[in-house]
Formats: sequence, C-alpha cells, structure tokens
Amino acid sequence: MNIQKILSIVTIVMCVITVVLLGLFMFGGEVPNQPYPTPVYTSAFLNWAYILCGIAIIAAVIFPVIRLFTRPKQAMKSFIGLAGIIIIVLIAYSLADGTPMKLVGYTGSDNVPSMLIFSDTILYTMYILFAGAILAIIGTEIYRRIK
Repeated sequence: MNIQKILSIVTIVMCVITVVLLGLFMFGGEVPNQPYPTPVYTSAFLNWAYILCGIAIIAAVIFPVIRLFTRPKQAMKSFIGLAGIIIIVLIAYSLADGTPMKLVGYTGSDNVPSMLIFSDTILYTMYILFAGAILAIIGTEIYRRIK
C-alpha cells in the first residue's frame, strides 16, 4: 500500500471521528443543574481537538527535520515557515491578558492568569492566522488578475 492510500484512509477516519463527535456534542444532551447550557460531550470534543492540534504540531516540527536530511535547500523554506509561526505565537502571547474575570456563577479553577494567558494566546494566534489567510487569498487573486 502506498503512502497516498494510507494518508487518504487516515484522513477519512479522522473526518468520520470528527463528524461523530460533533454530532454527539450538538445533539447528545446537556449536563443537568448547570447555570448555562453545557453539552454532555464537551470534554470528548475538546480532547479530540487537542489530539488533532498535537498531531498538527508534531507534523509541523518533524517533517521539516526529515526534509532537512533529504532536501536541505527546501528544508530552509520549511524552517522559515516554522519560525514565522513561532513569531506569530510570541506576538499573540505578548497581547494576552491574564487578569482574572468576574464570572457570575463560576466556581471553577480555570479563572487564573496562566489559563487566561494560554487561551488568549490561542485566540489571538487564530485571529492573526485567519487574517493572514484572508489577506493571502485576496492578494493571490489580485496577483492573478494583474499577471
């Protein structure tokens, strides 16, 4: 079996798992006696998101290292991209705020500066990457029209 077939099967399996978990999250009911609507399968959905994020991070680090040994000139491009992501995360981290929030009815342990900075960093990173993707799409279309 070649690598393309394996990757296709893995992609299909990951998509099926995601759709099943999304269905459970959306239609699986809610936790009783909560001040706000809380889906039952929130933790499973978040754990799957963590797994997918971990796979993406591992792939983003391992493939440039492998490429370094197989194609050294192209590896520099991969490392430049990886360095760009690290810079974006550092910018997002510097924008993050760790001030505890005043949440009515919340008694959990996650309203602490470390968790707030972590979540802000992730949100700001996503905002920056989303804006970059939109600008890249628009820039590519403009470039194609001019060319």
